[in-house]
Amino acid sequence: MPSTSYNVTMIRSACGNFSRQQILDVLNEVSLIAFQNNTMLVEKIDTATGMPPLLTTIAGQRHYSCPADCRETAAIFIEEPLSYMPTQQKGVYGEYIWKQQRYYRVPIKQTPATRNALATITFVDDPGTTSDKYYHYYFMKHTPILSESIELPFPEEVHYLIRDGVIQMLKGESYSAGLGNIGPIEQIVNRIRSKLNKGANSRSYRTPVPEELRDDDFIGYC
Repeated sequence: MPSTSYNVTMIRSACGNFSRQQILDVLNEVSLIAFQNNTMLVEKIDTATGMPPLLTTIAGQRHYSCPADCRETAAIFIEEPLSYMPTQQKGVYGEYIWKQQRYYRVPIKQTPATRNALATITFVDDPGTTSDKYYHYYFMKHTPILSESIELPFPEEVHYLIRDGVIQMLKGESYSAGLGNIGPIEQIVNRIRSKLNKGANSRSYRTPVPEELRDDDFIGYC
């Protein structure tokens, strides 16, 4: 897999007016933008079960901090809602499909993680005491690319798109394009999302993402 150092070198060959540190800073920014698209790559899955991790709850406690690697919660779902519905149910347990299996979505309120605070979830109903009922489906945080020893969190087949995004952003800096370069960057991010969601048809709760653009490479210069 191409290393971060290799990617910085390739970008610098097209953007020689920028230092490696400046390129690394923008590489981190583009990586963060691409990673925050909710693709299969950023789903938290228990590799032993193929399911989202289970959430431990305590009777009477509705508010929970999420794990440190959680950026935001997509859903809390369970297999059988009837045995967990309180007498005074406030939320509606809607059908939820995961890998062609039927579950039930538990009503919650969620807050995404910030720089200084963990993501949280708050149950509308008392979840009771359990450690094996609630599946916590969430999207993971991006690991900052703060040095060339930290590798990009993407498969190598999209590295050229990450490099193009960095080049576009640096071109905007070079020519004071500012917001004028947002369109090309968004197109690149859309292409990354499309590639990372290929083969996601097993997740029938979500509409498959089509190819939005051709896959021919773009090489720009700063």
